[in-house]
Amino acid sequence: MNKNLVSTVAVIPARGNSKRIPGKNLSEFGSKPALAHSIKIALDSGVFSKVLVSTEDPEIAKCASKEGAEVVNRPTELADDYTPIMPVIVHAIQNSVPEAEVVCLVLATAILLAPERLRDAHTTLMADPFLDYVIGVRRFDTPPQQALFLDQDGFVSMESPEMFNKRSQDLPPLYYDAAQFSFGRREAWLQGKQSFTSRTRAIQLPRWEAIDIDEPEDLAYARLLFEAQPNK
Repeated sequence: MNKNLVSTVAVIPARGNSKRIPGKNLSEFGSKPALAHSIKIALDSGVFSKVLVSTEDPEIAKCASKEGAEVVNRPTELADDYTPIMPVIVHAIQNSVPEAEVVCLVLATAILLAPERLRDAHTTLMADPFLDYVIGVRRFDTPPQQALFLDQDGFVSMESPEMFNKRSQDLPPLYYDAAQFSFGRREAWLQGKQSFTSRTRAIQLPRWEAIDIDEPEDLAYARLLFEAQPNK
């Protein structure tokens, strides 16, 4: 950790009661749980004075402390299936790092993210005082302008029929939030500002670093990519 950056912290939300993938944040990758890898990535970036893990789960808290993070005890009302991420970050700021000027949300399952992406995002935010956020994005693999809709009987229609005769190479590339990290200024988090505004810039991530683990098949795919990395 860079001790000179006393106002820059990472917050990793990691609740224990995941429904679609039970125990997701402690899922094994190699010899360590997912959370341990995301903590190491944040620490290896060198831009944070503190790495916090917000959780209500004792096992996750134990893992976080072992890996060098500080634990934020999250109240149970902020740990259910319906709590959005913004109140969790605000709680961590207000209760643990009220002095923080820059706060980076890092996902507990961002196990393939390269530390230099966090460094690049931090540099980008610090270079422009008018920015609220810098987020990681990934390009859609195929043009979403030509998306198909399936009805309950499995019949297909185009979401945008006017795009039927368009060549894919003629359509502008579109991107989505890769759900790996979001750097934001303290005021933006506390004011609940959305990160998809003209005051947000993006760092484009390669597809192998941007696996959002929501379903069991995502977890299996992420493990394959993890094992394919050198020195694993």
